[in-house]
Amino acid sequence: MGTPLRIDRRSTQDGECCGRIGEFHGDPYERFVSHAMHCGTRTNGFHNQNFLMPLLNDLAEQLGHHPNGPVKVRVPIPGALKVVTRTWRHESHLLRALQGRVPNVPALLKQSRRSSLHVYVEGVTLSVLCPPGKPVDTLYVKALADLFGTLNDVRRQDLPPLPMRWPKDGDSRGYLRCLARLTDVFVRRPNWSRFGSLFTALGVPRDAVRRYSAGIPAMRSRPYALLHTDLHRDNLVVTGDMARPLFFLDWELASYGDPLHDLATHLVRMRYPEDQWAEVIEAWRSAVSAVRPEAVAGLDDDLPLYLGFERAQSVYPDVMRAAAGLRRDPGVRDLDLTAAEVRRALRRARGPLGLELADDLTVITDALMDWRRRQSARHEAPPPTGRVRPGG
Repeated sequence: MGTPLRIDRRSTQDGECCGRIGEFHGDPYERFVSHAMHCGTRTNGFHNQNFLMPLLNDLAEQLGHHPNGPVKVRVPIPGALKVVTRTWRHESHLLRALQGRVPNVPALLKQSRRSSLHVYVEGVTLSVLCPPGKPVDTLYVKALADLFGTLNDVRRQDLPPLPMRWPKDGDSRGYLRCLARLTDVFVRRPNWSRFGSLFTALGVPRDAVRRYSAGIPAMRSRPYALLHTDLHRDNLVVTGDMARPLFFLDWELASYGDPLHDLATHLVRMRYPEDQWAEVIEAWRSAVSAVRPEAVAGLDDDLPLYLGFERAQSVYPDVMRAAAGLRRDPGVRDLDLTAAEVRRALRRARGPLGLELADDLTVITDALMDWRRRQSARHEAPPPTGRVRPGG
């Protein structure tokens, strides 16, 4: 949700669209999902489509929730680029664990194989009231710091099981190396057949992440904590309630590890002005140390390492999304904008990766056009012919 949204509150008895509920089949939940996808207010993210609607009476009764209350149906986007790593496969399992432990998290009402249903928090995202690059009000900085403190108080046994080969609690370098390994396995590797030629032309070799991981130095030990890892302005809803000023959305990328990773991703993705970083870091230090003093050990020395990783790994999603957005025959303006976006991603990653990456816009533009032509040729190539057996 990036802009204020107006939810259609027509009842099941009124309005042409809501009268179509009888056209959909299945149990009350599946009928409501189909209905929301046809009649709800739609918003798109990178990975999901969200459909906002009032909850219909029959499903509200089944779920024990208020009828006509605002809800959000989330449906994965088919064919969306796989450019993120996930600690837990199902966000729903984590959301259930958070209820009663972490405040201001929208409740999950129901989950199925193809969709999920969430309580919709009415308000405005922080990105609307305070766009990226603008300083964030101290009220919200404190609310975010309080959330970080709360997350450090959640016990591991109260969370869903972690994947196999998870690093040992307190092993900060092991966790950062784990993040690098997951990026290589689940982001770089599955997309290399499609984007590898582009990355190579831009100066990003196949083993860039492995080289980065091998160079991670010794780090201070900090106890692991629950991490959100994606706290940016579009995932923060301003409620207007001074007692609960923010709600925290989208826990799909949550993890369990070194709390400095959460601070680093937050600093970069929130796009604070540089002169506000010190305020945010000190608010984080104060809130977290009040809960777990040992969690802030080595903050000044190790935070730059996590900031570097955030910028290094982002070269993959940023370049791939930019390239994938190019039309088959892009105009000069679209190509220039895409090349500039790719150069920004390369510049952010250059230092952490320790590589001489492409910086000249002409070189980047040529690489993008060559990649675009290769993709077009691949899709236009006739399918291979198989041998026809005699007689048929």
